[in-house]
Amino acid sequence: MRITGLLSTLIIMSAQAAEPFGIEDILARENCFSFTDGSSVYSFYGDGSFLMEPLGLSGRAIDGVWETEDYCVFYVTGTWTWYNGISLIDDFRRMEICITLLSEEPETLVCLWQGADTSVYSVYFTIDEVVSMETIPEL
Repeated sequence: MRITGLLSTLIIMSAQAAEPFGIEDILARENCFSFTDGSSVYSFYGDGSFLMEPLGLSGRAIDGVWETEDYCVFYVTGTWTWYNGISLIDDFRRMEICITLLSEEPETLVCLWQGADTSVYSVYFTIDEVVSMETIPEL
């Protein structure tokens, strides 16, 4: 009987420890979820805005909004530019990006454009589609 009780307790503790922790939890706690690909920082904000900025002096940037249905596949719509470089005027695009969170604890990264230490999470991501748009739809 004691072994059964011990096994039941261990199973319950394992189930509690295995509760998923995801991007929506980070947004609820910190109002910003960021990760890096080594050259840029991708930041999703709780109000639905999105900002991607380069880590260095020059690089690609996106200023826009995001939406999701399941906190795995995100759709980012925004203006694409280049910091300290040549950019197209009114370069509007929609990007589909699939993100898998690998760690619940962020690392600190110095980001030149954000002006302070930035918390970034370890993720695996794929950009599944980027499409040009004539204009950004009103949201």
